[in-house]
Amino acid sequence: MNSGPNPGEAAPQLSDEELKAFVRERFTKTAEVFGDYAVTHRVTEAETLARMVSANENDRAVDLACGPGTLALRFARHVRWICGLDFTPAILERARQAAARDGLLEKVAFTIGDAQSLPFADGSLELAVTSYSLHHISDPARVISEMARVIKQGGRVGVIDIEVPEDPAIRALNHRIEFIRDHSHSRSLTQREFESIFAAAGLRIMGMEHKSHPRTFEHWMHVAGWKPSDSEYKEARALMIGSIENDGANFQPRFEPTDVCQPGKEPDLYMLNPGIYIAAEKI
Repeated sequence: MNSGPNPGEAAPQLSDEELKAFVRERFTKTAEVFGDYAVTHRVTEAETLARMVSANENDRAVDLACGPGTLALRFARHVRWICGLDFTPAILERARQAAARDGLLEKVAFTIGDAQSLPFADGSLELAVTSYSLHHISDPARVISEMARVIKQGGRVGVIDIEVPEDPAIRALNHRIEFIRDHSHSRSLTQREFESIFAAAGLRIMGMEHKSHPRTFEHWMHVAGWKPSDSEYKEARALMIGSIENDGANFQPRFEPTDVCQPGKEPDLYMLNPGIYIAAEKI
């Protein structure tokens, strides 16, 4: 398995198996810290997608690459039944515990599985959703095709993910920073790529929204398992700062003063995660 990029080098292209190994390693390591963040701070995002896909009590659904249940735990409040599917046991256990605590186990189930090969029959569900998973997967078109396969005619697909602009130089620097932070990052897609993939899968886009999520660079790295003393943290931060003048990586980084009660502390580095929300119907 590749150990990640060396300082100053472009992010490598990984095989599907290498990428899956990095995904499992990363989300095992950060099951608690990432799980706490995603389930707590992405409630509004999950509810936004539920609205966009018109989730209702007649729907049987799947949340693929579900992680800590970011979507499944919210959608369970709207649909008849939902299955959260992921191939990292540690993060699935985190999701099960949250479902039990919230009294949702009658409406949500969790199982080990691969988003690129869903264990459901053709047309057996009304709804398929996923959040922040496609940029971790080597073949996102296959995932969207699988989502379309398992839903009925007129069924809906919902996706939340990060997106990048068309400019190849911006995409390259964005990818380099993302990969240093998280070696399970495959690549981010442009809006045009999303539209093409959905169309090829026989899905008609009903709604699309763009939302950027502000956060500190420190927190962004923290939920990925890095400390300020780590070389990966330092390298990613240096590249982020270097992109401030022309927003060369599409994170819109900026410095803001810290709390006045912390004299001597460096200004906080803030950034935006550009997100895309897509709701589509099987035609």
